Amino acid sequence: MNASLLWIITGLILLIAEMATGTIVILFIAVGCFVSAIASILFPDMITLQIIICAVVSLIGGLGLRKPLQQRLLKKNNLSVDIGKEIVATQSIAPHKSSRIVYQGTTWDASNVGHESISQGDHVVIVGVDGNILLIRKLD
Repeated sequence: MNASLLWIITGLILLIAEMATGTIVILFIAVGCFVSAIASILFPDMITLQIIICAVVSLIGGLGLRKPLQQRLLKKNNLSVDIGKEIVATQSIAPHKSSRIVYQGTTWDASNVGHESISQGDHVVIVGVDGNILLIRKLD
C-alpha cells in the first residue's frame, strides 16, 4: 500500500472520530493527513517531510483556527441563550471535572464548575459555555 493511500485512510478515520467527539481538534489532524497525502505524491520517498507537513498543518490549524471556527459555529447554534436553563444531569460529575450529558437531544461535554458533586438525576443549571463545553453547576 502506498503512502498517499495510508494518509487518506488515516484522515478518513480521524474525520469519523471527529464526528463522534465534536472537539474540532481532530479535524485539523485529519486535514494535516490529507495535505500529507498530496505531499506523498509530490515527494514519495520523503516520509519524514510528510510527517513534518502533517504536524505543521495540524498545529497551525489547531492553534490558529480552532477558536475562531468554534465561535463561528457557536454563533449559529447560539448556545449563549441557553445560559440559565435548568436541566437534569444524566451522568455523575465531580467538582471541576467533565463528563458527557444529554442536552437538546444530543450528548455534550459538560464541566462541573461548582464545588458540589453532581449525581445522575440532579437538577443543574447552565452557567456558561466554553467553546462546545457546557459549564454547569448543581442547583441548591
